[in-house]
Amino acid sequence: MFRIISTSRLADLDAHASALPLVRTKCDSLEKDLETEKRRSQALARDLEQAREQYDQQLAETARSYEERLAAADRSARLNDRLVEQANGRAHKVERLADEKVRELRDEIEQLKAKLAASPGQAQDGTIVFRYKNLVHAPIDLTLHVKDLGPGYPQVELKLVLLCAGCGYTQHKTRESADTSEARARFLTGDYEPGTVLKRWAQTHAEQCRAADLPLQRTA
Repeated sequence: MFRIISTSRLADLDAHASALPLVRTKCDSLEKDLETEKRRSQALARDLEQAREQYDQQLAETARSYEERLAAADRSARLNDRLVEQANGRAHKVERLADEKVRELRDEIEQLKAKLAASPGQAQDGTIVFRYKNLVHAPIDLTLHVKDLGPGYPQVELKLVLLCAGCGYTQHKTRESADTSEARARFLTGDYEPGTVLKRWAQTHAEQCRAADLPLQRTA
């Protein structure tokens, strides 16, 4: 059975049919634009993923470098603490030794002061400055005695004693002098005749004496 279409409806169909190619063309253009935007979006997504991976890598490297620096700083701090502790220990040891030495020196000074104060004008213990041996090896000693001449008198008496422990032969010479090492050296070895003479006498006696060493002669 045939359907009757009105003239106005036919006109509308005809208008739609004539517009269909334009719509299709526009639709194809939109599909192409959509495909282009999809590709662009995918490219942006890949760039974003790469940028994120680079960021994560840099972040990891930064964290690792920070941890390494932190560990190095910690090691350096421990080393510095150990060095400071060792230095303090050495300083305390040196300070303790210095205090002990100062006390020893002070004690020696006080002893010397007490000795000088207790015995002004007395001869100090003799010091053997030269020793020879006679033909049987008995010692022939030259002993230096220093006598403080007392307060107010800035000189000492230097006494050089020659004593043979074998036969008891003895000689001595004295001289007043300032108590200096240079003065003693001059008295003993050349600038002052008695010392030189006694050394010559001792050597001559050593070449001739045959007396054995006896304890009695040592105190003659």
